[in-house]
Amino acid sequence: MDEEQITAAAYNDRSSYAKNRNKKRKSAGNRFLQNAKGFGRKHSFGRGAELEQEEYNYFLEILEALNGMTGDDTEERSTMANNVYAQIRDKEIKACSNQLSSRVLDNLLGFTDEETLQHVMTVFGENFRVVCCDKFASHVLQKTLFIAVLRCIGEMQVDEDKDASECRKKRKSDVGREMDYNLVMDFSPGHRRVCGKFVKKVAKFLLNNLEEFVWDSFGNYVIRQCVSNLAGITELKIGKGNSAEIRKLIVPDKWFKLINEFCSRLLVWPQFPEFPYNEFTSVLLQNILTSLDQTQDKFQMLQIGEKLLNDSFLLKDPEQDQSDERQKLPKVFHRDSSIRLLEVLVSVADPNFFKDQLYKRLFQGNVLLLSQTRATNFSVQKFLDCVSDKHILEHFFSELEVGLEEILQLGHTGVVASLAKACSRLACQQGKFVKLLLEALHCSDATGVKLLTPVLNLMPPEKQSSVQIHLHGSLILQAILDFNKPIKLVTAILETKNDQLAKVFTDPKGSFIVNAFIASKFVGEKSREKLIRHMEGCYMDLALSSHGSRVLELLYESAGSSQKEAIVRELSERVAQLNSKPWGVIINRKLRVEAYRQNPSQWKNSSKAIGGQRAEKIFDDIVDTGSQSKKRK
Repeated sequence: MDEEQITAAAYNDRSSYAKNRNKKRKSAGNRFLQNAKGFGRKHSFGRGAELEQEEYNYFLEILEALNGMTGDDTEERSTMANNVYAQIRDKEIKACSNQLSSRVLDNLLGFTDEETLQHVMTVFGENFRVVCCDKFASHVLQKTLFIAVLRCIGEMQVDEDKDASECRKKRKSDVGREMDYNLVMDFSPGHRRVCGKFVKKVAKFLLNNLEEFVWDSFGNYVIRQCVSNLAGITELKIGKGNSAEIRKLIVPDKWFKLINEFCSRLLVWPQFPEFPYNEFTSVLLQNILTSLDQTQDKFQMLQIGEKLLNDSFLLKDPEQDQSDERQKLPKVFHRDSSIRLLEVLVSVADPNFFKDQLYKRLFQGNVLLLSQTRATNFSVQKFLDCVSDKHILEHFFSELEVGLEEILQLGHTGVVASLAKACSRLACQQGKFVKLLLEALHCSDATGVKLLTPVLNLMPPEKQSSVQIHLHGSLILQAILDFNKPIKLVTAILETKNDQLAKVFTDPKGSFIVNAFIASKFVGEKSREKLIRHMEGCYMDLALSSHGSRVLELLYESAGSSQKEAIVRELSERVAQLNSKPWGVIINRKLRVEAYRQNPSQWKNSSKAIGGQRAEKIFDDIVDTGSQSKKRK
């Protein structure tokens, strides 16, 4: 097989990989479809409201058609949406209350025309109480609210956001395409007003029935989405688990008054002090705090924060054994739901409340104990991620330093990673951190790989059974490389054999160390050049790995002209092997390895020309920026 055939095969492999990945994304939808078909064969026509067999089979066909659609199908979806909603005219509530049909209606609602959506809003407006707490219909109500919000505020979004939305249409996420479609479509002013009235109507209904819906799992979720949407916060699932993309939109200022009304109603409830300890109400308060942060309502946020702190968080839990040191902690640290609420409050609190209330009254004096406890060490991490005052960090550090080794032994490595990032961000306690870390890992006097490995593994040398990079070890090293004086770890990296470094750099977690090494303004130019030269003989190992190939690109971009040629020369000696992997093919194309193999002199000349063009472009950009600045003046 010649090199062209190898290259083609590599591209085909990459294409197959992408197809397989897309199949996995669709697997959940396919499983639902197969389960629904199974129910149909057993003459069980869906959970929730019972459908007729003919209706059930109709929705099965629609769902199957939806699963087979690709990204560029907006017109087809819109036609299908209007047809399906026409089929269920006057039977909307029943259809929305069935698991199968509600899934179909939810997926299609965002692509309906103006008349269809307005009819759905009218039907829901007359049946709010029924649909709010229904297991399946509540999801369609949430989608109706979401689409109404998008259509109402679409014209308010800035042009840059609309341009970005056009680009996002290429995404595979159905929800992302639906969102972008409703933001950029040119709906009539009358339709936008109707959508705005529906949003307000939903909010008012929820406010008037707050006591009933707050404790209901489905009604509570509708309230949470309503509050978030009123603040312009949207959350799109972009992968498995809980991964999501948060987009913040411009919304009318008058919607903020509705959020305030939710806050005011809840604050006067006698049950408010118990809200943090109930899963439903805790998550509701988390959404409210996030929404208030988005709307920059500091007064309302302070009211909620103070009431939570004084009436709820600082209480002693009578159910806990007060003879145990850990049980003497304030009540907030004894429940998972309240701990998560505290973490949100920490992330949105203003500096004064953060320092004078949260730190002094909850964390001060308890830092080490909280770091050593499994449930509460995440609160310490969140606090360190949000701290902006050097003096607080110094006090925090003084409590943690005596127990750093024990924290690592307990496996609460996230605390140490957050501490490293805080030291880097605030340029504080950096030398002391490195000293204490190396002492905790029993490698203070080590050099080279004997120093690097314990830091990456977060394990003392005598306890290491296998070499495996720890995520937090990588993050800690990245933070240290951004310290003012990272020389000890920089030297350790450069003294490690290049084949051992190649194994680190091809690891998904270890590869990002190179990003920090290259980007750090405290790692000298000579050290960067030395690292690039040090990796000679291992460039192919990097190129043949998905993560290592990205590292190789970083090294190449940072290298001087002679070193760039050295990288390409090494790769050119094994072009066939380079083309055996999809990422190797990409490296071949970007670095023009094949061109170098055929004619090194021509490659050098073209590289100089490309470099000159880049420099000229940068100069032109600077000149253009300067001209625009003068015009503005």
